[in-house]
Parts: sequence; structure tokens; C-alpha cells
Amino acid sequence: MEKSLDFVVDTYLGKNPSNCYVSRRSNIHLHSTITGSQDVKTSEYQNLETGEDEEEDDEKQQQQEVEDRLSALPDILCQHIVSLLSATDARRTAFLSKRWRFIWCACPNFTFDEREFHGRPPPLLQWHRSRQNFVRFVDEALEFRKKYYNDLSIDKFKVSMRFVEEVSSCLEKWIAFALERNVKELSIVAEMKDLISIAEFFHPFRVPYLLPKSVFTTKSIQCLELVFCDLSNVSGNPIDLPFLRSLDMINVHMNESILESILSGSPLLEKLNLSLVCGLEKIQISGERIKMLIVFKCLPLEEVVVKAPNIESFLFRGKRQNPDKIDISSCQKLKFLWLQRASNLTDDMLEEITRQNLSLEIMILSHCSALKNAVIHSPNLWMFVLFKCKHLSSAKIDAPVLRAFEYSGHMISFASLVSSNQLDAIIHLDGPDMCRRWYAKLKEMCASFDHCRTLWIRCEHDIDLIIPHEMRKRFLPQLHGLTDLKIHVRSGTMNLSQLEDGIRWIFPGLKNLYVESDGSTHHFQYYGAVGDAGPSWRKCRDFIKQERDRF
Repeated sequence: MEKSLDFVVDTYLGKNPSNCYVSRRSNIHLHSTITGSQDVKTSEYQNLETGEDEEEDDEKQQQQEVEDRLSALPDILCQHIVSLLSATDARRTAFLSKRWRFIWCACPNFTFDEREFHGRPPPLLQWHRSRQNFVRFVDEALEFRKKYYNDLSIDKFKVSMRFVEEVSSCLEKWIAFALERNVKELSIVAEMKDLISIAEFFHPFRVPYLLPKSVFTTKSIQCLELVFCDLSNVSGNPIDLPFLRSLDMINVHMNESILESILSGSPLLEKLNLSLVCGLEKIQISGERIKMLIVFKCLPLEEVVVKAPNIESFLFRGKRQNPDKIDISSCQKLKFLWLQRASNLTDDMLEEITRQNLSLEIMILSHCSALKNAVIHSPNLWMFVLFKCKHLSSAKIDAPVLRAFEYSGHMISFASLVSSNQLDAIIHLDGPDMCRRWYAKLKEMCASFDHCRTLWIRCEHDIDLIIPHEMRKRFLPQLHGLTDLKIHVRSGTMNLSQLEDGIRWIFPGLKNLYVESDGSTHHFQYYGAVGDAGPSWRKCRDFIKQERDRF
């Protein structure tokens, strides 16, 4: 058993003492502290020979007392300490002393990640041996858990590794271990790709891991994550997950009947993530408790029907070819809506969605080609993003609390824009067709955002924003409302003074003008005031990142 334990620790951490918090030298010192007074007398004799002073002896004695108190803690406190550490750090506690050798096995969270185990991809010729070491490490860890803490349950169990047929039996054994101990959070990541790309040459064709059907009959599971798994075994078998609240299925092979059985067998399901799922042609989501739904590039999906009345967050992304159709007409409590490549989203559907979902706060529409004249009526919408809708010609926005707006695409007409006086707006302009009509549209668009607190305009060339002198009289009056403007020119600024003159003619009331180009920022300050750089928008961008992380 001692040999097995040394293998587990050394294999995972490596034999370099610098990889652990407590070096082998300090480990020996700690061991001598625990063994008794004989070692202490020996250390005192060594202190007399080396000439160390009494203050150093006192410090060492205090350190020994602290170490003794740490080793004297009861098991329940030691287990709690280990549970607060990451998986890697928890295993490192095995170096502290014999008292701590098996404490980490009592941790309620088990995470076995092959990438973390190797640290970096091993050479191709050593790959098979490295895999054997990882499998042996997991087997040894679970054996220790059975021997010393078999009566303890497991809260979270995760296995992430590159799947090959040879490890199928190992995965099944590890999953059974977690299910027998009433695991609450189960994550199985059977990656289809090698950690080093050249290894794909030797295994070009793979089949996903065939998940045991016992996973869907374990009543203790509350969160389930499946990546690169095949659910064929589940077909035709009863599914009973009475406490399941979160289900993430990524790169999973399944069909409509399996999905329907999962939904009917999970009455408490609140979050459902279907990303890159194969085998689904039509998805119909129903459930009284579902609050978050993600449907991301599923194949060969053609239609999504959502009949979950209490859903609050819906993220949908269709395919580039043969865009998918969606039906969310029954949703009335949406707060977060992200639609990308929803081919059947028309102007009437969009207006109806905003009228039904009065609680809508964030809406992102991307590559929705059926939109032409978008009309938005939303009393609580505070963030709206409109991105690359190629047939869109105009937009009418009535959102009195709108504080963040972003548009990207060709020049369109904003018939009206009702928003908060704290609005931060970003406009990404596509390459223009330089003519009088372009400058007229530019002036008209700028007039819609003249009341903004801060406006960002991003374009390809600086000439896109400079109205020629001979045309300026035709575009009077000027816009005096905007005080803070930021310009970003992607291809660089040819004439900075000319660009400033053109911008100042459109917005003579500016207090701060920022021009970004070629990695540098030029700040022009007028009337002695320093403007706000737009913290509200940055806050909104951070919120988007948090939502993406949740998904």
C-alpha cells in the first residue's frame, strides 16, 4: 500500500519538490516534530554545533507548535480544509505528513482532468504510457476512497479525458463508483480530439463514448454535464431524475424521443443546454420550471419550439447554411434574449415578442436576415445589440430605460430613438459607398444619437466621417447635444486635423473627442471639461461576458 500511495503522489505531482507547497525537506522536519522528543534533542544538538542563536530556536519551536496543532485537528476539520482547496492543491496535502496522506481522499469533490494530470501534452511516443499513468492514478485514488472513507458521499465527480475504446471499461467503472455514492454533480467529458493534433493521424475515426443508462436512473443527481457522449443506451429505457436542475449536453448524439424522455423524467429541470447536439431535427421544449435554455448549432436541426411559460433566458444560434426556425410565441417572462441566425424572425414577430415580454432587459439580435423595419417597444430594456442584419433598413426603438446600445452593419435610418439620458452607444459602420446620399445618412444617423451621454463611432477610413466643405451648408443645422465622442479608425488616420475639423463641424458642442488609430489615442478637450469614458457601457459588456460564461 505504501508503494501504491507513493506512486499516486509522485505520478500526479512529479518528483520535483518545487511542485508542492511543502518540500521534502520540510516534510522530514515535520515528521521529526511528530515523532517525539528524541528528534527535538537531536536538532538542539545540531543547533549547538552550527551556532544558531536562541531567537532562531524560538521561531522554530513556534513553527513546530503550529505544525503540531495542524496535525492534531479532528478529521472533520481536515476534510473541510481540503474541500476548500482546488483539486491539485488537495492532492498536494499528502506531502504534509502521514496524518495527511489520505485526508484528500475524503474531499467531497473529485475532479480528474487528463490535461491537468499531464501538465502539458506529452511526446507522441510517450502518449500511451502517460495515459496508463492517468488511468492508474484514478484507480488508485478511488481505491483509497473505498478503503478509508467508503461511508462518505460525493458531492461532485468529474472525469475529463481523451476517449479511446480502450478506456471505455474504466470510464464505466468510475461512473459506477460515483453513482453508488449518491453523487450530486456529475460531469463526463470524453473528448474526441487528441491533446496533440498529430496523434489524430493514428486515430482519424472515432465514435463517441456510449454512456451507461444507469446515469439517467440515479435519483441523487442535481447537475449533469455530458460532453462527447452517445445516449443510444438510454433509448427505450425509463428516465428518473427527480432532483435534476441543470443539464448540459455538448457534442452529444441523441434523438427527439430521448430528449422528450429526459424532459418528462426531470420535473425540476431549470437549465437546459443543447450545444452541437447531433440527431435532432425538431426540438420542442416544455416544462413549468425551465428558466434558461441554450440551443447552439445543433445538426440537422430545422425548427425549435419553446413552450416553457416561465423561461427567463433564451440563447439561440443557428447554422450558416439552412438557418433554423424558432417559435417562442408562448414565452412571456423573458429577461435575456439572444438570437443569432433565426431565419424566420420577421418584423411582426419581433414586435410581438417585445410586447409580450415586458420584463425583457437584454436583447441581442445577430444575422437575422428576415428583419427589414424593426420596431422595439420595451419598458425595461436597458441593453440592445443589433448586429449584421443585412436586409434591415430602419429601426424604431422605444425603450425609456435603455442605457447601452450597439449597432453593426450598413447605414440604416433610426426613425425614432427613445432612451435614457445615460445612454452609451456604439456604432460600427461598414465600408461606405462615397456619395451625397452617404453623408446625408451619416448626418441623419448622428442626429438620432445626439442626446447620448457618450457615443462611439467605428469606421474603416477617417474620410468616411468628414463631410466635404462644399456640402456642409446643405446639411445644416449642426448637432449641439452630444458632448463626448469617441472615434475608432481601423485603417489609420491620414489627416488628424482634418478629421477633427469634420467631427467638430457635425458636433460643435463637444467637450471631449477621442480618436483611436494605429494603437494610439488622441484626446481633444474643449471648454476645459473632462468627459466620462463610458463606465456604464463597460459594465454592460462585463455583464455580457458573465452571461456567456454561464452558458
